[in-house]
Amino acid sequence: MAARRPPGAVLLLGVLLLAVSILPGQANTRAAAAMPVSQAPAFDHIFVILEENQDYDRIVGNPQAPFINRLIAANFLQTDYHALGHGSLPDYLGLVSGSVQPQAIGTPSRDCTPDWAANPPTCAVTAPDPSNIADLIERSGRKGMERPCRWQSASDDYDIYHNPFVYFATIEGGRAASSQRCVEHDVDMYGDPRHTLHADLLSASTTPNFVFIVPSNRYNMHDDRWRPADNFLQDILTGGNTSGQNSANTINIFSSPAWTAGRSIAYIMWDEDSGTRINHVPLVAVGNWVNGPHGEDGATFDHYSMLKTWEVAFGLPSIQYAGGDASASPMLGAFNLGHPAAAAKPSRRLTLNTAHLEVFVQVEANLASSSETPGLLNVDGVDGAAKFRLYVSSGGTLALDNGIAATTRTSATVFGSGWHHVELHVFVGGDAGTCEVSYDGRMVAELSQIDSCATGPGPIGSIGLGDGTADQSGAVEFKAPVIATGRI
Repeated sequence: MAARRPPGAVLLLGVLLLAVSILPGQANTRAAAAMPVSQAPAFDHIFVILEENQDYDRIVGNPQAPFINRLIAANFLQTDYHALGHGSLPDYLGLVSGSVQPQAIGTPSRDCTPDWAANPPTCAVTAPDPSNIADLIERSGRKGMERPCRWQSASDDYDIYHNPFVYFATIEGGRAASSQRCVEHDVDMYGDPRHTLHADLLSASTTPNFVFIVPSNRYNMHDDRWRPADNFLQDILTGGNTSGQNSANTINIFSSPAWTAGRSIAYIMWDEDSGTRINHVPLVAVGNWVNGPHGEDGATFDHYSMLKTWEVAFGLPSIQYAGGDASASPMLGAFNLGHPAAAAKPSRRLTLNTAHLEVFVQVEANLASSSETPGLLNVDGVDGAAKFRLYVSSGGTLALDNGIAATTRTSATVFGSGWHHVELHVFVGGDAGTCEVSYDGRMVAELSQIDSCATGPGPIGSIGLGDGTADQSGAVEFKAPVIATGRI
């Protein structure tokens, strides 16, 4: 299948600061590595907010960053995430291109300003890039940049080192006069009259698939100004104006159609720590597709892993041919809803930690005794309404009851003797949702409806294994159940 290339993407650098912490970060080992799913959800929109120069331990639990810590508590935290180097530029370049680009910025790496007017250009990536950088980034914006595709630092608010896209000839155009594409897509998030994020967020169709936000130096924590940065982050996510920066062209990501009606996720991250050797920084995944509240993954990842995760979600190949993102593993633990059913009885109902709009549930099942129509999997709404029941019909084939549409679908797929993998995927989308059944890794077409399944509007609240009735409670044996928001 051809790679799915996002038709729109934004890079929004919005508000930036500068400072050095004096407390060294220490690796956090509280959380065990989460069991990953095989694929990231197929996100329609990914929002990235990139903050500056903070150690993990200076953010997590910091009373001067109450909103960020509420996000952490309600969502998913990578507890052993690391930046690539020191100096902002190598981290920004590595995050978006899978390489710190030493041929352009030197070894050891340094912060430098691209000069596209020089012959040849200096501090710039001029070689043809084997990448999807141009596919991933369709719009870029920052607060304080003032004019689009600006490749010189113009004020204390805007540092060129925090705008990685203008370092690439594939985006900037490779000349003193920037390409039209760069001018259209690398913009000030508030000040560009053609492309404000406020206007982009008015509909899902106008919201870029990839939105990269870098706050200006007043609001990016660079000088340990935690509270102003925390306020600004809260403002652009929730539509407030505590920072005083979000009044005109108000940004409210969480209330936008792209967030409320589509598959969307936000990553809150930091470019580097205060200068320690381990470079340990927080990374928070936010949204309905992550395993919260209080979700954590203790596996070790870095910026290349983050880029790999975006590539996997968008169906794009790695940017680099070797090393960097080509060698990195995507971070998929956030999409695993756990497997508490491993020791559950067949009739056990598994209440999710929080309601979700999309769930994949997979289990190994074995018909242990004769029963008229033994149940396999049940999906209920958060309101208790029975949405779906997957079971074995009286004829021995798989069947699916849709409680929302009050319909039954049957198939020719016989549930054979012995153990078999059964999977049910539900994406809640009203009358245009998805219900998909797989048996031993193959989709059962007669039971599956993609974007045309009546699911009702309410999210999923619980999963049931088997049937709760006494006469059928032992009809099916189960083992190795897994529940996730991405394909297992």
